[in-house]
This record gives sequence, C-alpha cells and structure tokens, in this order.
Amino acid sequence: MSGQILAVDSEGRAMSTAPTARHRRFLAQLAREHYVQGASKVELGKAHGLSRFQVARLLQEAVDSGVVTISIEADAAEGDGAAERFAAALGLESAVIVAFGYEAGHEAEHEVDAAQRMGRAALAYVDRRARPGMRIGLAWSRTLDAAAEFAPALPRCTVVQLAGALQLGSHRPSAGIFARLGQDAAVTMVRLPAPLLVTEADTAADLGALPEISSTLSAADDLDLAVISVAAWAEGQSSVWEKCSPQQRAAGLADGAVAEASGRLFDAAGTEVDTIDDRVIAVTLDQLRNATTTVGVARGAQRAEAVRAACAAGILDVAIVDEALAQEILGSSPTKVLADSPTEDSR
Repeated sequence: MSGQILAVDSEGRAMSTAPTARHRRFLAQLAREHYVQGASKVELGKAHGLSRFQVARLLQEAVDSGVVTISIEADAAEGDGAAERFAAALGLESAVIVAFGYEAGHEAEHEVDAAQRMGRAALAYVDRRARPGMRIGLAWSRTLDAAAEFAPALPRCTVVQLAGALQLGSHRPSAGIFARLGQDAAVTMVRLPAPLLVTEADTAADLGALPEISSTLSAADDLDLAVISVAAWAEGQSSVWEKCSPQQRAAGLADGAVAEASGRLFDAAGTEVDTIDDRVIAVTLDQLRNATTTVGVARGAQRAEAVRAACAAGILDVAIVDEALAQEILGSSPTKVLADSPTEDSR
C-alpha cells in the first residue's frame, strides 16, 4: 500500500493522510468492537452509520496506522509453550516472546527494526491492558521511542514518564513516545522534564526538589501498569552505562551490579546497588514493586542474567523478550523455542 491512506470518518467523510487523535480513538473504538467484542462489519456499519465497505477500510487503516497490531500471544496460563515455561522459570505472571525470523549471524543488520519490533510489542501490550482511569507509567527508553509512530490510541487515562531522557553521543535526547501520546486529548500526560543521569549528586537533589519534577516522581507511587527496559550493567548493553564515567562503571561492577532499570542498579540476587542512585532522576525500584503490574522489556541473550536479577528484585510481573533471550533462559535449541513460542508480530 502507498503512503496515501484512504480513510473516512464516522460520518463517511474523507480523512487526511495523518489521522488526528480523535480519529485514532474512533479507529480504536471500531477495532475493539470488532476484534474484542466480536461485532461484525455489518453490525458496526449500522451502529455508526457507515457502509460495510467503509468499516472494512477503517479497520484496515487501524492496522496500517499502528492503532491496531496483529499479535499471537499466550500468557502463562495458556498452553504449555515457551512463554508459559519462560514465565514459570522466572516466577512471572506471564511472558511474551517476540520472534524476528532473522538469519543467524545477521542480527546486527536488523538492529533498528528489532528495536522497533520490541517497542511495538510493548505498546501493543499496553493497548490490550489499558482501561479507562488507569495510571500507566512508561520509562524513557530507546526501544519505546523506536516505536513511537505506533503509539496506541488509549482510553482516557494518565501516562506518567518514569525516567528522564538521556542524550547519547551527539544526538539530542528523544522522547517521541511521550510527545505522540501527549497529542491525544484522552491522555493526561505527566512528563519528567529532567535528564535521567546528572554528573553531581547536588544537581540531582536540586532538580528533584523542583515541583514539576517531584510531582511527577510522586505520580509513580500508585501505578496500575508500568513498562520499563531491563539492561545488563555492561558495555554496549545499557544506555546509562554509556553516560557514566569509567570510574562509575567500575564502581558499579565492584559493588556487584549486574543489571539496570531506569538507572537503578541491582545485583544478581536482586539487591539494590546504590552506586549512582544519588545522580539518577527516575522511578525507584520500590515504586516499580508497588505497581499493580510491571512489564520488563529486554532483548538479546546477553541480558538473560539481568532479567533473572530483575525477577529476583521483585520488580517484574510480565516480561517481553526476544527468542534469543528466551532460548538462553530456557536452555532450548533455537528451533524448539521458535516452534513453541507465542510471538508478538506487528504487521
């Protein structure tokens, strides 16, 4: 399909190629009624004053624009596939395994696409679980930002930014996912206008005392759903590692850190490591533990120990991982994992 999206609104009028937040909510409403509640295209047409063909075009637009993602998922309670075994092995409520289908040895060539696929899987999970009135926390992460264009049309809810952004290299820090969600009138956005990591503890304390920052961090006290990235405390595995000095990296390792989530370090047993805590502006591990459901997103076999540590820390209820990480945890052959795993596939 070309970039020109053929669409009509609820009154049958032609829409522009860039759906407004209102139109995205209408697409989401139609999609929920059709895919979740089981209403037929004819029934939807009668209910909304549209023809069956207009409804079909709108449902296709919902898929093309990322309002709807097509997924095949099994939570821990379903079947006996890899996701169930993965969740059971780590004591999680459920898990989603994302299958890329890339040829072995060529994963690096697909780095950007892989990050986007993981981000889309996480956002699709949020879309499925979101309910009116919920408070949803999203951590700043390159993975979620990579999928910003597929931000779901959420019901009326509050979205809290759980961590400041990081400027990596010469690139300005991006927070596209928060900007995209903030365009939706149904979403009350609580932004965190601060960097994730600063150089001095006094700077972090001064920033944390500002009302616009302290109120956002307090808003993370009572989350219905939180989504974070889980990283290994190692070179090339953590955005925060990249921003730390060599001395801070070494100190974290000396203190036993193996993993990081939004700048909070912890060891293999899940015990907090406070090496850089006084320089971090982000949600705390206790706030993540207190969330009704916390989802951790991680990719790559090298992050397996970090995911185990996050589970030991008690901060995860659900994990969204790729098949390489699942294979490392399960000790299965790639063929076995791919054959058994439920996959999160956004088309």
